[in-house]
Amino acid sequence: MSEYIISLLLVVLVSVFTIYPLFLGRRKQGVADSSGANRLEQLYERRDLYYSSIKDIELDRDMGKLSEQDYAELISRYKEKAATVTELISELESGERDA
Repeated sequence: MSEYIISLLLVVLVSVFTIYPLFLGRRKQGVADSSGANRLEQLYERRDLYYSSIKDIELDRDMGKLSEQDYAELISRYKEKAATVTELISELESGERDA
C-alpha cells in the first residue's frame, strides 16, 4: 500500500515540476508584453519581416514567378504594412524620449 502512495506522490511531483514552468512562462510573457521595450522589439521584428517579404516579392518578380499585377498588389500591401509599423515605432521611440 505504501508503495502505491509513494508512486502516486512521485508522479504528482514530477507532473507539477514539468508543468509549472509552462504556466510560469505565460505569466512572465504577459508581464513582458506590456512593457514598451518589448513592444518596440516586436515592432522591429515585424518591420524586418515585412522588409524581407518585399525583397522576396521583388526577387520573385525578377525571376518571372509573379505577374506585374500580382507584384503591384503584393508590393503595395507590404509597403503599406511596413510604413504603418515604422510609424508605430517612431511614435513609441518619441514617447520614450519624452518620458
